[in-house]
Amino acid sequence: MKYFYQFIVVALIVTVLAVAFVPGLDDWIEQTFQGYVGRAARP
Repeated sequence: MKYFYQFIVVALIVTVLAVAFVPGLDDWIEQTFQGYVGRAARP
């Protein structure tokens, strides 16, 4: 379980750095995330 939390922290840091330095990436991440949430919310 410890590795799971470490993976989440590393993924979060990589995502924040990528959004900060790569233009347009934040829109792609937002669309991808909304797609997953939208599918999960459907009955």
